[in-house]
Amino acid sequence: MEREAIASPSPASGDNLSQAIEDKIRLDLRDLRRAITACRRCSRGGNGIPGCGEPGADLFLLAGRPGPGAAPDNPWGEWRDDFHRKVIEEWGWSFGGVYFSTALRCPLEDVTPAALRRCAGYLAEELFAIGPRLVVVSGKLAAVTLRVALGDEVPGKPRSGDICGLFSTRFLFELDVARIKREKEAAEIFWNVLRKAEELVPLTKRN
Repeated sequence: MEREAIASPSPASGDNLSQAIEDKIRLDLRDLRRAITACRRCSRGGNGIPGCGEPGADLFLLAGRPGPGAAPDNPWGEWRDDFHRKVIEEWGWSFGGVYFSTALRCPLEDVTPAALRRCAGYLAEELFAIGPRLVVVSGKLAAVTLRVALGDEVPGKPRSGDICGLFSTRFLFELDVARIKREKEAAEIFWNVLRKAEELVPLTKRN
């Protein structure tokens, strides 16, 4: 009696697998955005501002709180305009992708350790979904929330310009982006530290 040939499933091509992974990440990010927008973990519930950008972005820009004029499609608000004007128009950088986000998802005036803990889970999910090569951590609030989200391997009191690595991502610690319009000296330090990104990842290339 002849044996029936059993057809083995054909392996998925690399392109199909990559697309499937990207589609899954996009769905995860969509669900995360919805959860943040509808979040009611604090008194400002229902007004959370999610991060914005593409899955697989090389550069993840993390501020402490939403910027002036922040919206779901632009959590940095006016700060994003300052960033684009400096690094793209003046420096001539081009990017494989940039993701903008904040540690706190609501513009709270009084920030407590409990508020940081409530938002830290969202930050951890976002970082793992995006998988950036470099995270620029802007300010103390961002640094503290990052430590709560990822654990003690993140420095407890990093200085501007410090770098650490965790998993396949490097973290560059910065001054608070909120200071660059108020303080000339702080702005100079901020932009000088940001230039280190060129040395850390191959995401910035001159046009």
